[in-house]
Amino acid sequence: MVEMRQAENKVRIEGILAENDIEYGSYVKDNKTVECIRGSIKVLVEQVINGENTVNEIPVFMFSPKYKNDGKPNPSYESIEKIKNEYTSIAAAGGRNGADYIRITGAQLGMNEYFNPNGQLVAFPRIRASFAQKITKENCKPEATFVAEMVVANQGYKTDADGIEVEPKVYNIKGIIPGYGGKVEVMDFVCSTENVISAVSTYWENGATVKAAGRLNFTSTTETYTETQGFGESIERTRTRTISELVITGGSPEPLEGEFAYTNEQISAALAKRKNDLEKLKAEASNRTRRAPAPANTVSNAALDLGF
Repeated sequence: MVEMRQAENKVRIEGILAENDIEYGSYVKDNKTVECIRGSIKVLVEQVINGENTVNEIPVFMFSPKYKNDGKPNPSYESIEKIKNEYTSIAAAGGRNGADYIRITGAQLGMNEYFNPNGQLVAFPRIRASFAQKITKENCKPEATFVAEMVVANQGYKTDADGIEVEPKVYNIKGIIPGYGGKVEVMDFVCSTENVISAVSTYWENGATVKAAGRLNFTSTTETYTETQGFGESIERTRTRTISELVITGGSPEPLEGEFAYTNEQISAALAKRKNDLEKLKAEASNRTRRAPAPANTVSNAALDLGF
């Protein structure tokens, strides 16, 4: 089988550093302790998504070992360490005044996946990066965008619990993004505007290789609601609604072909490996909790077998 190429997978973020949770750490590899730096930052980005002004706090996961395989200092470690020690966040400054503006150009879309104590797969988008640079407020053009090649695994209109299409219309795409070493990321994307939904539903078929461009929509809103009691006064409560969406705003009008397209054989092999990796994760989670895991969710027979 021909080796599967790594798909284009680029994320660009410009905004204000909102939170900085980078820390030093270590892990064991080949019976040796490896020093590393890891953690996450959040970047405040005010951008227009599908014609609406949105305020996003984009979480970015960062990780790097201190030294490269040849024993030399790792540039990505130095970059992340500089963020930890020299960059000022909104949280640290007590407001936007005094916080640093940053630009991230080498980030990638990914997934954070694990099994909960009940054996159910928990998965949500994770943006990964190793480098960031400080910029001036004047040079900052706020955005949180992505460009990614993917294989369409499944698609269709979003429905409610009764199977009825929600309004306004939302069109969901489940995409497979080939990465380094034959691994794949299985991710959910949404289309919300009429012209994008029309193009995607018309030209993109399951199994096709396509190129998508879009914006990251990571928002949290606190809602207040009233809970009625059996008698007496109603109780006012609050709840937080979190959105982590990869919103497609454009892309290739037709599938990629030739050397740029992934074959069914390549994707099937990668998904089989993914399924095996997930089963190992599930077994490890079961051993930790000493509880029998519940069956993982599956997709319909009409879609590609994603291994979970």
